[in-house]
Amino acid sequence: MLASVLSTKFCCVSRSLRSLPGIGLRPPAPPATRGCGRRCLISRRNWFALASGRRHAGGMSPTTLEIVEVRADDPAAVDAVYDVLVAALRADRPELPPLCRYQYERQFEVPAPATKRSFYLARHGDEPVGVAQLDLPHLDNLDKAHVDLYVRPDARRQGIGRALYTHALVPARADGRTSVLGFSPEGDGPNGFAAAAGLRNGLLDARRRLDLADIDDAALDHMYAEGLVKAAGYRLVQWSNELPEEYVEDLAALDSSFLAETPMGELDYEPEQVDAARLRQLYRAFAAWGARRYECGLVHEATGQLVAWTALRVAKTVDWHCWQLITLVHPAHRGHRLGLVAKVANLRTLRAAEPAVTVIDTFNAADNSYMIAINEAMGFRFRDTWANWQGPMPA
Repeated sequence: MLASVLSTKFCCVSRSLRSLPGIGLRPPAPPATRGCGRRCLISRRNWFALASGRRHAGGMSPTTLEIVEVRADDPAAVDAVYDVLVAALRADRPELPPLCRYQYERQFEVPAPATKRSFYLARHGDEPVGVAQLDLPHLDNLDKAHVDLYVRPDARRQGIGRALYTHALVPARADGRTSVLGFSPEGDGPNGFAAAAGLRNGLLDARRRLDLADIDDAALDHMYAEGLVKAAGYRLVQWSNELPEEYVEDLAALDSSFLAETPMGELDYEPEQVDAARLRQLYRAFAAWGARRYECGLVHEATGQLVAWTALRVAKTVDWHCWQLITLVHPAHRGHRLGLVAKVANLRTLRAAEPAVTVIDTFNAADNSYMIAINEAMGFRFRDTWANWQGPMPA
């Protein structure tokens, strides 16, 4: 049984950034810069961890399990959900960062602008034993439901994950959702649960990590210098937590095309339609959640258009870890190493501003060979693979 990880928009999660996770039209140029730092699962999804549904003899009876929806005005339940999430993550992926407590609590007050999120807490007697998180997009993908499951390590293999999953699908079905999505590390537990739930892996993602202590600075400087030569005619711009108004329309256009540009395998997911107003709303939420963001773009000097974009994110209460989120280049401007230049420049800014950061994690579609090559040249190394699950809503 596996636990989910954490929220990212601008990915994961992802996605996640925005990540964040955008960009425009794709030509037959290298699949280049089609999205580094996936939104885990699509649209800045939370990670989905599937718990094994098998039960040992003498396991917990469904009649002894109480499942309730968590309200923001119930601090004890809010705390219990956080404790389950942290315990599950620590057991299953101890090298990944803990869930940022500040962001978790603030999201009850300032939710993601395009998603309705609900938490369902499972208790056995007075003991919290599991959590289901249900996310229902309400601007795009109105037929989709994202479900994340977390079960406390000492309460697994007793049917709790299956009970939570079944419970979370009731409101999703009532809302007219017909497709279920999730995201988890590959493994016997989640793979078996997914198969039993009628879900299949529509896209394989790979996580890679950059250990800042192992960076070859001379090699990185050489890559950057070569990239700048290729990027003649483009100007570097950088910003942190505030969305640059002069480029908001360009960023919205890039973001809207993210899902059309990034490898999607066999997943059925509608590209998000992001305009300037929606992007501003999203960045207001980011500010409320407290993360420190480092973003970088390249502007085509002849037109003044921002045509490349990358982002890093450090959570407010987890200062040793960073997520590499979106990296995208407009298809008409590929072949100039803009993605590489943006990523290296942004990494330099992060290292100067965040001396406590020791590692950076990122996701890519496993078949995104171009972006993976850039990441590995920078020093990112493979850690594990993750499945993007999808299947029909059960009757």
